[in-house]
Amino acid sequence: MTVSIRNWIRFLTVFVIFSIVFILVIDKIVLPIYVGNKKEVPLVDVRGRSLDEAAIILDMVGLHYEVIDSTENDDLPPQTVVDQQPPAGTPVKTGRMIRLVITSGERFFPMPNLVGKVMKAANLELQRYHLKTDSISYEFSSDKPRDVITAQSIRARQMISASDSVSLVISKGPPPRQLAVPDLFGMNLDEAKTAIRKAGFRVGAIRYITNDDLVAYTVIGQKPEFGHLYDNAVPINLEVTIASHSGE
Repeated sequence: MTVSIRNWIRFLTVFVIFSIVFILVIDKIVLPIYVGNKKEVPLVDVRGRSLDEAAIILDMVGLHYEVIDSTENDDLPPQTVVDQQPPAGTPVKTGRMIRLVITSGERFFPMPNLVGKVMKAANLELQRYHLKTDSISYEFSSDKPRDVITAQSIRARQMISASDSVSLVISKGPPPRQLAVPDLFGMNLDEAKTAIRKAGFRVGAIRYITNDDLVAYTVIGQKPEFGHLYDNAVPINLEVTIASHSGE
């Protein structure tokens, strides 16, 4: 055996021994120290939260997640966490992967009742069901305090999906004065419109009724009726005479 071959065998032997020692040091000393230095925290409970909310919460405590399964559930909106592994309260180290099971598909659920709630509480309900607000308006209210929701465009308990959106009306508090519906009977149409606006209301729908006994464009009906009190400028609908063609 030549000297060069013997030297090569020695080098290879030293390299293999060094590699084995290096792996053992990493596996038995370095990794245990690294893992042991990671902080343990009790695993938070993200069940009942949307997947987006769960992701934010887990990220805040230094944990990762993956969705391992989905299940049908008619009582919860889509992408709601229904199970987690490990269970809540389990001590876990920073960087641990948490496995989640969520609801799947578009599911219908009852519209929550937002009337009587402040907007902050309503937003929590809307976020829970992934609902969006289409519009928000403000009106005076005699029976709801300021900043409390007085009306919603989708009635409570109506079945909806996360693709729906809702319009809300928020109280501006009691009105400085209530608006009284004026008596419009017998006025001509132009006079009635002026009286409606002067009283703080809006002109609503106008229904024309054939009547040859009265002057054309005379008001013979109104909704709401004279004397009713309102907090806000509701529309007043009118019934107005018009001459028949035969009488022209």
